[in-house]
Amino acid sequence: MTWTYDSTAPGSSGKSYVRLRIGDVSSGSQLLQDEEIEVFLTAETNWLRAAALAARSVAGSFSRKTDKTVGKLSIKAGSASGYYSDLAADLMREADRKAGAYAGGISIADMDETRDDTDSPTPAFERGQFDNPGTDSTGALS
Repeated sequence: MTWTYDSTAPGSSGKSYVRLRIGDVSSGSQLLQDEEIEVFLTAETNWLRAAALAARSVAGSFSRKTDKTVGKLSIKAGSASGYYSDLAADLMREADRKAGAYAGGISIADMDETRDDTDSPTPAFERGQFDNPGTDSTGALS
């Protein structure tokens, strides 16, 4: 298992971007291995969504740890789970905000492309479908 992070250009690779967004940038306190991040990048081509999956994974890891108190020393490992769960939700919301909307049929070229697509479903309505009452859309008597 490997761990890499390019601090000079974290936006140049999916792995470094995911690490930056979840705060896994220190080799001394690694949260995820490169191979684990690759799984998230394969599942989600959107780097923000991959970072959200990574944060959920880290939250799951921390959720297994318990808070411990010995004398005046207190370690609250379980609270990290809540932090990473919140981070995952924030990253997913950010990805949703940045997702572009698509409105088909705005340009003639777009409509021609959709019409020529053999995998595109047949429209429920079409121009002139009621021009010849008593016939279906192919002109056959019904």
